[in-house]
Amino acid sequence: MRTHAGKRHGRLIRRLLFSMLFGLSLSAETLEPTRSALKSQITHIAQQMKDLQTEQEKLLRENEKRTDRINAAKKQLQKRSNPLVEIQLQTDLKASRTLSDQIQVLDGKIYTLTEQSIDVKKRLVNVMNTEIEMLSREADATKDAKQKRNRLSQVLRVQKEKETIQAQIRAESNELLLGLDITLVDTDGPDEIQQKLAIIQDQQDILQTKIKRLDIMVKETKKKLSLFSNMLELLRDIRRGEDDEFDLDRNLRIAELQEDIAQMETTLEVLGAKKSSWQVKEKSLAQKAKQFSQEALKFLKGDSSGGK
Repeated sequence: MRTHAGKRHGRLIRRLLFSMLFGLSLSAETLEPTRSALKSQITHIAQQMKDLQTEQEKLLRENEKRTDRINAAKKQLQKRSNPLVEIQLQTDLKASRTLSDQIQVLDGKIYTLTEQSIDVKKRLVNVMNTEIEMLSREADATKDAKQKRNRLSQVLRVQKEKETIQAQIRAESNELLLGLDITLVDTDGPDEIQQKLAIIQDQQDILQTKIKRLDIMVKETKKKLSLFSNMLELLRDIRRGEDDEFDLDRNLRIAELQEDIAQMETTLEVLGAKKSSWQVKEKSLAQKAKQFSQEALKFLKGDSSGGK
């Protein structure tokens, strides 16, 4: 079902095309409602994605804790048998599989929304290109110096905004590429295998870049956490050394620091869970790349044997 916003956007696009086809007067201002409608769609999709990612992060953190418990239980059972630990292990394994399935479902929803986001942003870029052309023509046509400067300033503003959107499209396109599940089929020849191997290698590069950026975020968050923890201890020491334990300003600052520290600890948990998830995917991609390389090598050896 089309929304009212979608219908309005459709009418605006038709009006724009009609104006272009029949040479009616068209200015950059005419495009503003179309741009606003597209931006509204982008904002709506971004909020949906954010909600799903927040839910996914929560599940990742929970699964990370389950995984830690599973690993600890396995180590304990290697030393000696314990029926209670075995029962808890089976419970955690089942819960972990359920969480993994839920995370995968969310991955699919985020993937679909990312496709929608890219599509809307590409349409927005097209509208911006048209706007830049119109503003440039208006700048060329006018003899008023002030108006010319104004139009050229608008061109630069729209161009800068367009470049930001294009950067977002590239980043989201990488996420789509990373989400592809590349597999071999019986009909794959050497060319298909090489093409699929190239995609997997691109996925590995994207994932390694994401992990490096995440490591930087972890390092910066830990540094900030250490600083805030030291500040908290200092304030507590000052409070203990003074008669007035009910200094409202100091107590408020301590409460704020405690809240900030709790938030940073949660952020580190989320980043840790993400890294674990990405490392599992990184290992899977490495195994795939090895498998694909071996299959490609088989074809090459077969060609060499056939040529002798």
